[in-house]
Amino acid sequence: MIPNIKKLSISTVIPLIIILTLLSVGILIPILSTVIFGAILAYYVRYISKKIRPYVKYDTLSVFLGIIILAIPVILLLYFTFSQFLSIAGTFFGSLQQAATGNSTMNMNQVNEAVQNLNLPANISESVAIAIKSGITQFISYIASSTIALLSSIPGLAAQMLILIFSIFYFARDGDKVVLYIKDVIPQKDSDFYEQIFNGADDVLKSIIVGNVIPAAILGVLSGIVYYFLGYPYAILLAIISGIAMFIPIIGPWIVYGVIGIFSILIGNTIQGVLVIILGWIIETATDFYIRPRIAVQYSEIHPLVFLLGFIYGAVTMGISGLFIGPLILGITYAAYRVYRDNKLKQKELQNV
Repeated sequence: MIPNIKKLSISTVIPLIIILTLLSVGILIPILSTVIFGAILAYYVRYISKKIRPYVKYDTLSVFLGIIILAIPVILLLYFTFSQFLSIAGTFFGSLQQAATGNSTMNMNQVNEAVQNLNLPANISESVAIAIKSGITQFISYIASSTIALLSSIPGLAAQMLILIFSIFYFARDGDKVVLYIKDVIPQKDSDFYEQIFNGADDVLKSIIVGNVIPAAILGVLSGIVYYFLGYPYAILLAIISGIAMFIPIIGPWIVYGVIGIFSILIGNTIQGVLVIILGWIIETATDFYIRPRIAVQYSEIHPLVFLLGFIYGAVTMGISGLFIGPLILGITYAAYRVYRDNKLKQKELQNV
């Protein structure tokens, strides 16, 4: 077949390839974000597997071990989050099903005690207690309903997870072949341009972990230690929320420090509230202005706004996977414009010489 293809006109081959590509993308649209997410995670699995490879006999085994090592912190994070949430739901409602349906009698002892400590008039205290109960009920009920809906969609989630695992495995094992294939298809005269684009994508993928995920994990751990020693319940859940909140622009982890600090002060635990605000400020400042720049300085060519927009709107449009896909797409686009601009400037300089 190859000799026959050579006889075809390029005007026939290119449209055919475009049509087939569009049809393939149309078929894969329901799982396209999952496959792309798998390819991104495979980048990190490949890094881990290369570190393991000298100690194991087979490439496939090193990839499997890399997937397991990468999955361990994610599994632990999900386990602690759901276990803490179930504990809270059980404390307030008695069961998750009752929380979802709103038929439970909420345990108001702690809420009533906190409101009484404010020394407000009786009618105002009652209104405040009812408002707090209503807000907590609606929030917990929403989370409980979402959790039950999530559990009811396990078959679909299992299929997505299977696709994700296979995508991670094959991209991690055969990633070099994919890159080589792409380079073979690219016209030789444009190879330098695309080489710089690949390098830009590499920087973006490294920056996602080095410049964002690692600082958030450090902040979460330090915050958890503070919550634990200050005597806050559900310290692990608060630590996880604090770490995740670091991705929220402007507010950041203050959505946690500020709320629980002010609440502690209002209910009479002034020292506890002041300490969590002060220590939270120290942790957040150290993470943002010292730890993050120190570990991400080598990837400073990627503008912070790229990651900010990518994380926020990537997650809005594509869910959890968008936290990685969004910054990657915007980062590659940013790199492409930067490389194109640099090449144009070089051409102008050569013309002026």
